[in-house]
Amino acid sequence: MRPSLFHGFAMLLLGSLSLFAAVPQTTPKPSLVLHGTLTYADFHAFKMVPFHVPPGVKRITVDITFTGMKERKAAVFPGIFDPNGFRGYGRTHFTISTVDATPPFLPGAIPAGKWGLLLGVDDIAKGYVSHWTAEIHFMNSVDGVSSPTDALPVLNPKPGWYQGDLHSHTGHSDGVCNSQSGHPVPCPAFKLMEAAAARKLDFLAITDHNTTSTYNDMMEAQPYFDKLLLIDGREMTTFGGHFNVWGTKSFVDFRTGYKGLTVNNFFDEAHAHGGLVSINHNWWPYDERCMGCGWAEKPNTDFRKVDAIEVINGYNQKGSWFKPPPGNGTPMWEEELAKGLRITAVGGSDDHRSGEQLPDDGVGRPTDVVYAPELSERGILDGIKAGHVYIKVFGPDGPDVFLNATTPSGKGQMGDNLSCPSGDTANFTVEVKGGDAGIIHVLDNGKLSSLLASTTVHGDDDSKSFAVHCDGSRHWIRIELYKPASTLVTLTNPIYLNFPESHNSRK
Repeated sequence: MRPSLFHGFAMLLLGSLSLFAAVPQTTPKPSLVLHGTLTYADFHAFKMVPFHVPPGVKRITVDITFTGMKERKAAVFPGIFDPNGFRGYGRTHFTISTVDATPPFLPGAIPAGKWGLLLGVDDIAKGYVSHWTAEIHFMNSVDGVSSPTDALPVLNPKPGWYQGDLHSHTGHSDGVCNSQSGHPVPCPAFKLMEAAAARKLDFLAITDHNTTSTYNDMMEAQPYFDKLLLIDGREMTTFGGHFNVWGTKSFVDFRTGYKGLTVNNFFDEAHAHGGLVSINHNWWPYDERCMGCGWAEKPNTDFRKVDAIEVINGYNQKGSWFKPPPGNGTPMWEEELAKGLRITAVGGSDDHRSGEQLPDDGVGRPTDVVYAPELSERGILDGIKAGHVYIKVFGPDGPDVFLNATTPSGKGQMGDNLSCPSGDTANFTVEVKGGDAGIIHVLDNGKLSSLLASTTVHGDDDSKSFAVHCDGSRHWIRIELYKPASTLVTLTNPIYLNFPESHNSRK
């Protein structure tokens, strides 16, 4: 076989680039399987193999294997053409959808009709026959996993507390940073990711306004950021308020009033695609200062469809352009808890500078700390949905606060619901790390209680206990840590007592 200058490059380029742990999941059988052979007669030839794509396809995933690569007897570069032209060249495993694609392939519409699988035979040994197989998967959604090699990234398979930011922006919407010459420009998504990595965040949800264009940059960048999970997100920006959607690349409508659409329709659409929804900065003005920013849709909102409410927003945490009300977003959140709903409280930096931080804001400020079964998009979203979240108001270096409880019926952590009939006792434990001299507030049904005898944290790490003598009614118990006494630094989601087991219409 002739030595190939490209063979070493081919070994890298043709590999599956499996940088992440495999996700246990059931994947469908290939929609189409193509087979063939290559011989020395095909040396330096381009072989075009036609196949048909049916209507309605939104994602194609292609897995190609051929014999002889490891033995250095064959080097084949695959590519693909749609009915209108070239879509990419150079990997044996790739996916193409309407919103993203494995580099160097091109995202975009998936037209029905005759496509061509291109096999560029860079080298093949005399007398050798290479057998190749192409498994092609068609999906009618941009979400989900269509083949075994199209696995979603798992950056850490272990359960634990992971910290990150759930609300941020890049130049795909209104994220701005300075150019090399010092001029403000739409900021590349990579700059935001670098800033989040520098803050040692475990995950980052990029939530550009209404657009799906960011996802291609995220797919390209995720292999590089193998310690920072990138979560698909969007800030749905309507005339009546803003809400985040996490966990879907599919289009979710935002046109309130168009053909009678309401925010509840949008929530249903996001859930149908497997996403979660979170109402953003509900306490912001809804007037000429920021039309559409406050949650004017409150009277029309079915809160059973709401997974989370942003109670801390870093963009205006210090009152930079209006004075926030007491509690920021907690009053509306607790109003819904009082109705028996278990909606998760979250924070978000709402970073618009792509990492060019000012002293009082920036990516990761505030930080959400989520207990998840693994560091993956689905793991983080499952943790949020379960309410296993606490918020560090001033960023990832802030104090940690853990809340646990035990009743005769069982034990739980933040977000869990425990049964505690009248006459039983719920025993709570508050554990603080890095909170020396802080003051602990125990809130029972949104009101400051005297359940804790000593509220001062002694030393960086401290643990305190208290008991709740149950009366059979609903209670939600949560913690706020202040340091100094007037500055909120950490708040937890509640542990619930005697709430309905199904906390919204989808459970």
